[in-house]
Amino acid sequence: MIRYIISRLVIAFLLLLGLITLSFGLVSLLPGDPAVALLGEYATPADVARINAQLGLDLPFWERYLDYMGRTLRGDLGQSFFTGSPVAAEIWTRLPNTLVYLVPGLILALVIGMASGTFAAYKYGRFADKSFTAGVSVLMAMPEFVLALLLLFIFYQQLHLAPAPLGMLSSADIPPPKVTGAVPIDAVLAGKWDLVASILGRAALPIITMGLFFAAPFGKTVRTGLLQVLNSPQIEFARACGLRPAQVYRYALSDVRGSLMTYMVLLFAASLSGAAIIESVFSWPGVGGWSLDGVLKGDVPVIQGFVLIMGATSLLGYVILDALITLLDPRTRSNAVAGRKRPQRPETAAVSA
Repeated sequence: MIRYIISRLVIAFLLLLGLITLSFGLVSLLPGDPAVALLGEYATPADVARINAQLGLDLPFWERYLDYMGRTLRGDLGQSFFTGSPVAAEIWTRLPNTLVYLVPGLILALVIGMASGTFAAYKYGRFADKSFTAGVSVLMAMPEFVLALLLLFIFYQQLHLAPAPLGMLSSADIPPPKVTGAVPIDAVLAGKWDLVASILGRAALPIITMGLFFAAPFGKTVRTGLLQVLNSPQIEFARACGLRPAQVYRYALSDVRGSLMTYMVLLFAASLSGAAIIESVFSWPGVGGWSLDGVLKGDVPVIQGFVLIMGATSLLGYVILDALITLLDPRTRSNAVAGRKRPQRPETAAVSA
């Protein structure tokens, strides 16, 4: 089992090297000159050449690639062309701001999706199941920003129950002393629980938006997986044995937990990549809006750093998921161990028999 996990870590590292190569190649081959974007369209050729020399953009492609690969493996993601700030420091400072609404939103999505999908599978073909299917279709057809604007219109504009979408802190909030640079963490370290409560209150609508948006596909996956298992011979046998419905559904959920865990990781990766939409609507100072601003400006180190961090996070999530499924599912564990055994030759197998 340890060898199996190590092999998965090696594969993840090789994929990370491929991701570094892909991010460098795609961003480097994009049309446009970063120096022109930095200086403006009226920059002289001499100024453009000077900036390209300062940024190292005048070096040959392979030399820039090897330098980028070496710096990235050391944890140096470069500096922003426009602000001069280290990209790694900007990411680690803004990432907690994103996780403030991202993690509770995903938990809300899992709770709603699991409960509604299970109930729809239990009421298959009835009014509750048809209502669930219609609601999921509407939510999945609605873009994320439309859902966010709709919630703003209802809870902020009409009901006046939510604060204005003007960021994580209001004009009356005093930022905590800077320790890590991440406002939520610094507020906790300073013991400013009123500020923490204010941040969570302003994160309520982003959390609800995230929860409703991702609850629809997760609930649909739960319903589909449960319906397939509930019609299987083993579940029919369990019912014939007189087991209670709660026990039957518990066994059914244990049978589909691998696919559900896989979909959870997919939701997490999708939420990280789609954080820019939520943060743009609510003016939230997170890593998603920061990366979107870098894309619009053509800030190459920001784009590359965001792609690498999100890709590395997804790869780590897949490795952890693979290990958990292998540990929890005896069938997968047996296949993983059997797959590493060297097959015997026919004559050797006959002698052993």
